[in-house]
Amino acid sequence: MASSPTGERDAASIAIAALSHFATDPRILSRFFALTGLDPASLRQVAGTPAFIAGVLDFVLSDERLVLAVAAAQEIPPEAIAAARRTLDRPSLGDDDRPMALDEDWPPRGRDDYA
Repeated sequence: MASSPTGERDAASIAIAALSHFATDPRILSRFFALTGLDPASLRQVAGTPAFIAGVLDFVLSDERLVLAVAAAQEIPPEAIAAARRTLDRPSLGDDDRPMALDEDWPPRGRDDYA
């Protein structure tokens, strides 16, 4: 099965590159630290965690100018940043790469079950 063009690994790559972009502008980096409560020391502890990656992407997506600047710096379409963030909201597959089990009463028995 082919992997999606913006999977979790791509989300992490985009987030790390965005963080590198922040480092080139002290105002953005300062704002990032102020909003997240992180500092350089704590950043090292959380970097790479799914919550951190999602937080970086959320920070980027909160400012259209930042979205455009990060996308240009990475030579990706701006939409790729939002797509990468959405991949982090998807449920994960089990360890055996099979989808998680559905509830026992799924699928519904008949049309009346939708009412």
